[in-house]
Amino acid sequence: MKKISKISYLIILFVLSNCGKTDVEFNKQQWNEKFDGFYENRENMVNDLFKNHLKKGMKYKKLTDLIGEPQNYGTQKSNTVVYLIMEDYGWNIDPVETKILIITLSKDSLVENYEIQHWKK
Repeated sequence: MKKISKISYLIILFVLSNCGKTDVEFNKQQWNEKFDGFYENRENMVNDLFKNHLKKGMKYKKLTDLIGEPQNYGTQKSNTVVYLIMEDYGWNIDPVETKILIITLSKDSLVENYEIQHWKK
């Protein structure tokens, strides 16, 4: 009987450890899909986007062809573009967690740098 409970415990532990965020291959159509006002696929695609698609020196036109038009916020510098990755409101009307992709451009509109900015209340 002890063996069965240990095996059951290990199976439950394995299943729980595999829940949550999973990395998937970047796909422009899925990247831009919204459901109920939220981008549900972006957080799972951002690692592949960084590793295989987004490159320093990339032209702005190629960037927008790849991931679409940015959603700039008024608080960002003029040489940056912003893409919302995820926003969580919890049980509040104000966000409790936000992740955004910030891309810094040169004067020639080339990608200089990119990073994820993560804010959590």
